[in-house]
Amino acid sequence: MKINWSHLAIPVAGAAAAWELASVAFWEAAKPSLLTAMSVIAAGVLVRLARGLPFNNPDQFALDEVRQIAGAIKRSIRALRALIAVVFLAMGSLVFAKAINAALLAATFVPVKVGPYVEPGISAIVGFLLTYVFVRIFAVIKGDVSLADLQSDLLVKAVERKQGERFDKTLAKSDAPTVKNPEGYGKIIQ
Repeated sequence: MKINWSHLAIPVAGAAAAWELASVAFWEAAKPSLLTAMSVIAAGVLVRLARGLPFNNPDQFALDEVRQIAGAIKRSIRALRALIAVVFLAMGSLVFAKAINAALLAATFVPVKVGPYVEPGISAIVGFLLTYVFVRIFAVIKGDVSLADLQSDLLVKAVERKQGERFDKTLAKSDAPTVKNPEGYGKIIQ
């Protein structure tokens, strides 16, 4: 999946805000609510992944139309896989933020000068991941909406094509004689 760099601007801002405004204690206090929200998001993504191919009668579509839908579905599935991975990563960062902070502050290999930046750094990582989850949600929604638009457009084309074929067959089977103009019809008389 290709990274859309514009999707990283908001999470970087979220990380900067978390660096300045949120402590690890804040994330610890917010953890139950945030984990619940992330769990609901993960459940929604898993349900969407389980949905599979969202049309059941490919016979009504032309080959290029089926390829278009299949490509859009593959892009949507990749976006959902990326979203679920980021959700799990964000959940893990929430669960382990306090422990990682304590371990890094107690570690002897961390230089004394780095100590004051450990907690804001961990907070920034959590803020980045949480913000990125919500940016990815909007990207997935946009992809699903475009998939639904594509499906509806192709479905209308398929029905129009079928109706045209049905009309042509009905016209070909018609017993009505073709209308013939009499000889000389339309000539100017004078």
